[in-house]
Amino acid sequence: MSAHQRTRWHFSAFSFLSRHRFSEKRIFDPSRRSWLPHRRIVCWAITVLMTIGAGVYVRAEIYRRVARIEDPSPINVAFSGGTLLIVGGGQLPEQIRQRFVDLAGGRDAKIVVIPAESINQQSRAQYRESWLLYDVKSVDVLHTESRTEADDPEFSRMLETATGVWLGGGQQTWLAAWYGRTRVESRLKELLGRNGVIGGTSAGAAVMSRVMIAGGRDQPTMGRGFDLIPGAVIDQHFIKRNRMSRLQTVLEQHPDLIGFGIDEGTALQYGVESGRFQVLGQSSVVACVIRKSADKEKNSKLLLQFLNPGDESDVERLRRGDPVPPRFTDFESILLGE
Repeated sequence: MSAHQRTRWHFSAFSFLSRHRFSEKRIFDPSRRSWLPHRRIVCWAITVLMTIGAGVYVRAEIYRRVARIEDPSPINVAFSGGTLLIVGGGQLPEQIRQRFVDLAGGRDAKIVVIPAESINQQSRAQYRESWLLYDVKSVDVLHTESRTEADDPEFSRMLETATGVWLGGGQQTWLAAWYGRTRVESRLKELLGRNGVIGGTSAGAAVMSRVMIAGGRDQPTMGRGFDLIPGAVIDQHFIKRNRMSRLQTVLEQHPDLIGFGIDEGTALQYGVESGRFQVLGQSSVVACVIRKSADKEKNSKLLLQFLNPGDESDVERLRRGDPVPPRFTDFESILLGE
């Protein structure tokens, strides 16, 4: 590089750095007034973005409230006619446990646990301790394998003052055989009549319906349950164990029933008198209805609705085939006009 070229290069670099320093000072130096327009632009941009965000939020809130206008009453309170908390089995989430305790009265709750398995003194104590962790008023365990004892008024006296009963997992056929059509079943219905709550998981969920799925893989074995939930049949571990075919077969034999397939870690909170319900937990509930065809030559259709945690609806909507009202509207759907 010649001396002339080096001189031109140095001069160009010096000019660029000088312009850069001058520009930096011009923009950011508070002592100079030339930086003010840039601050105004930033403030206007922030104001515009906040206005757009507020508009999107207001639109979402209006949409949500309009969608819920037909169902204004809160769902997370005890229903007239009692409440069922029907769990599909698996690991029981804390949210569901706490909901059961709250519906039973919180610290004033008097809980009775009815296991669906043979128990000893150690397992009896474990059942009690698992619910005493919630600082409730009392927890008792009711268990017998004798129908004669189950029909004895003194045996189930604790159910007369209970505010909540929990039906454990195990074998639903054992629950039905030990307590079905005895004084225990009658007192469970009396508990619902005074607005108590009955919760159950796995076997304790299946036994809540009159038409009870007792077992079977694709071809179900049927039995008679406690008849606590009217006009419905319950299947549990539903998605985890792929029990769609089993429930469909039951509904083809009993087309007037609504099928609730409840997955593990998930609960259906159901109002016995109103037929209103809410889903809570970790997975989904599949509501199944047989829609009869007006044309006798055509086959009936099975209508399915997948209900996610937070979804609320009622059995009349399901029978009509109406979609579940949206719990919320996400911003993306609003911005895209969907």
